[in-house]
Amino acid sequence: MDQTPLRSPAGQVQRIETVFVQNVPPFPNRRPKLVLPILLLCITSLTTLVAGFLQNLLFVSNSSGEVSSGLSSVLSNPLELLSGLPYAVTILAILIAHETGHYLACRYYRIDATLPHLIPAPPFIVLFGTFGAVIKIKSMFRDCRQLFDVGIAGPLAGFAVVVPALILGLRLSTQFEAADLTEGRLEFGEPLLFRIFAELFFSGDTSLINLHPIGWAAWFGMLATSLNLLPVGQLDGGHIVYSIFGKKGHKLASITTFIGLVAVSFASWPMLGYLLFAVILLVLRLRHPPPYIDLPGLDRNRRTLALISLAIFVLTFIPIPVQVIGEF
Repeated sequence: MDQTPLRSPAGQVQRIETVFVQNVPPFPNRRPKLVLPILLLCITSLTTLVAGFLQNLLFVSNSSGEVSSGLSSVLSNPLELLSGLPYAVTILAILIAHETGHYLACRYYRIDATLPHLIPAPPFIVLFGTFGAVIKIKSMFRDCRQLFDVGIAGPLAGFAVVVPALILGLRLSTQFEAADLTEGRLEFGEPLLFRIFAELFFSGDTSLINLHPIGWAAWFGMLATSLNLLPVGQLDGGHIVYSIFGKKGHKLASITTFIGLVAVSFASWPMLGYLLFAVILLVLRLRHPPPYIDLPGLDRNRRTLALISLAIFVLTFIPIPVQVIGEF
């Protein structure tokens, strides 16, 4: 191979890649295991169906008595659970789209990864019926371009489902009077994207919207999208930041984001918003493993996509996800 030094930085990177890529082991292209993903899909479909039933019951009921009556009636007629289908289908579509984006990018680059794993949650404790979804990447990335492409594919795919779900959910929602509110209640935060579309469909205080279950699925999708785009650890945002700024830039962004999450959490006292998530990130460690060719630097198109991902984060981030208003 020609060892003549190349003048342009781009040429130097290309020459280094040519040398290193010969020593990169071929990534396996195993058939994905199906049992666990299908089992988790079935369980999460059930938990989100029940969550959707509860969401719909709260949406159509005008009093606690109607809620109690609805809970009693489902025991005699389990088919009433099917009223939760719109919510369940929507939230599963958002989560599966996000993780499938990652998975297809991994398949394209022959990176060893599992199928999407949905994470169920008890719907009577966690009103959304799920903690989200994940895939596990089992092999190293070849370079920062692969790292970037896999990292950004999920948020872009998920966001493409969130937007129409949010529009449909708001179209089906209603608005109530301030006098209808009880003294003590939980108030959920409104991401910027929610406010923009809510202003198109409703007038006045957007916190007085009786949100349709499909809208709640979109709300959860926006929360999940923004959390994944946080520039910390091995989250999608961490992948993107590492691919652009390298190890030092990623370390600085991770530490800053962790401190920010802890600080923001106390603004929603006594709910402590993102504190648990920050602790989980700390346990999983804030650092990011390097790819085989640890040379940051992306082309113009990928940098444009990085700006788009930043815009998506700004539109979907919820500074205070939930807070207590008044006294119960």
